Amino acid sequence: MGCLCCGAGTEIGVLCKACAQDVGPCDGLIADHLRSTVEPTDADGWMVDGFGVPHPIAAKTTIGRNHEGQLVVLAASVSREHARIEQTDGGWNVRDLGSRNGTFVDGTRVQGRVTLPPRAIVKVGDVALWFLSEVAHEPITAPSLATGSIAGGMVRFITAHATTELCLVGSSDQTTGGSLLSRAAGTEAWKEKSLPVLEFQLLRALCAKAVEEGSSPSAVRGCVATKQLARDLPFQSKYANEENVRQVVRRLRGALGEIGVDGLLAVAPGRGYYLVSSVSAGG
Repeated sequence: MGCLCCGAGTEIGVLCKACAQDVGPCDGLIADHLRSTVEPTDADGWMVDGFGVPHPIAAKTTIGRNHEGQLVVLAASVSREHARIEQTDGGWNVRDLGSRNGTFVDGTRVQGRVTLPPRAIVKVGDVALWFLSEVAHEPITAPSLATGSIAGGMVRFITAHATTELCLVGSSDQTTGGSLLSRAAGTEAWKEKSLPVLEFQLLRALCAKAVEEGSSPSAVRGCVATKQLARDLPFQSKYANEENVRQVVRRLRGALGEIGVDGLLAVAPGRGYYLVSSVSAGG
């Protein structure tokens, strides 16, 4: 089966390299920032993101950050209810819903209601996607984060602290940021907090070390040396030092505090930092 857009050989998900580049992800966007709430069997059309992931859409689909919409796009440039795509007797059309950063079809800003061709690039804010009214074959959709499965090229760690469950998810690229999902124990809905590059990579390093030393009897198992963090974290300066690491630690603690998770990140004086809760690697 070839590229869902042009039929060429697939290289990135369901897309060929050229079609994927046409809708390349914006800065900070990861695959799990986009998801459809429409079942593939109910699809009236399809949207495909720059990760090559196909998203089924309904005859009336609202795009935005609202988790109750049909196509959820968790990006800062996207409004809560950003745009609406509809199928009528005359074909498909798109309308901007008064968003801050606009909606574009093949590079032209949408004013009012605009007819969509069978294949077009729809851009909401900084996020571009292919719109396909028909496909030659029904694509295989990627499992969502909510079901506990992550596509290849992703990292995922799960922990819990006090009454809050946490899930860290992001790209395997060690120079990018990612997302921290949280929910109260016993509930189903996740809340998302985006983490900048350094904070995400710090938490990722601590999670990875906690998994590696999970069976250790040490009270500070999973401790990562401050000097090692200064070397390994993607600081812009090659002369980063322990004070730079402490600044990132303070910012990460602040981010954790904002979601009500205090005390998860601990310090071992003279050694480094570690997580006080057990961590598992998600599959």
